[in-house]
Amino acid sequence: MALAAVGSLAGCKDESKGSAQAGVSATTADTAELAKSNAYITAANVGGRTFSNALDTYQQTIAPKLAKQKALSDYAVVPPLKVSQIQTRLQTAIALKGSIPELDQVARDFAAAIDAFVPVNNGLANYAESKGFLADGGAKAREGDAAYVASLSRVAEAETKFLDQIEARDERLVREAYEAAPEGSVERYRAGIILSGKKAMNEVVTVFTEPSNTAARQQFASHLDEMAGMVEKWDAAVRAKKPEGCAILQSRFNSVIAGGRKAVQNAEQGRFNRDAGAPPVGLQFEFSILQSNFASMINELNRPFSC
Repeated sequence: MALAAVGSLAGCKDESKGSAQAGVSATTADTAELAKSNAYITAANVGGRTFSNALDTYQQTIAPKLAKQKALSDYAVVPPLKVSQIQTRLQTAIALKGSIPELDQVARDFAAAIDAFVPVNNGLANYAESKGFLADGGAKAREGDAAYVASLSRVAEAETKFLDQIEARDERLVREAYEAAPEGSVERYRAGIILSGKKAMNEVVTVFTEPSNTAARQQFASHLDEMAGMVEKWDAAVRAKKPEGCAILQSRFNSVIAGGRKAVQNAEQGRFNRDAGAPPVGLQFEFSILQSNFASMINELNRPFSC
């Protein structure tokens, strides 16, 4: 079983210079870039690492059977609907006015790779969905294997470059917003929560897949503690202005912290040790829940009217 971390990106909000709603500030003059940046982030969050994960799965589960001329019990390509969703979001972002040199070229390269991949993927999609491999013994899958892997590899590489670039920019903007926000402000704590949360999620795959890596687990726990401290300060700052606080965001923050701390406990108790019989399905489920909670947190921060 392969676990892959999927980072969620904090979008920009049109606020006065120096504010940090969801970690990023903007002025009226930045409107076009703001809209384009948010569109890129939406495309990234919708797609995640779809193509890279599909390539890993294909190479681990399907390619070996094809190479050994073994009968296929299952066969899949990237769902055409998912490809179309990513393609549409990406094309929409590229077409918007404004220029973001850090992202524009890698986005165009990614879009071009998807365009080239679509006919290759579609050519095998009906075959996969109708289980044609059961009727022909996998003959069509073997015939199309080399072209499919080559095209999927190119789009996965372009996807990685796009996501790495957008994640680096996202973190830079959040950090700049944190540093620009006044000490003790709600905006500063919000940005701080995102930063500490991202640092924790950078360690999450290691926590689940390398339970003997005590250093990584301690680092993960330390980032969660840092995040929890930021949440407490954020809550106090929010309630100073609005006594009822912001229950929805507080819940989203705490679900990430609680899930992470539970993962630390489970790792310490040996529940993630597959050599000792830890069930892969249970491990995958717990990992997915934590990833989903973090994505929900970022999505709530990105909502236009989130408190």
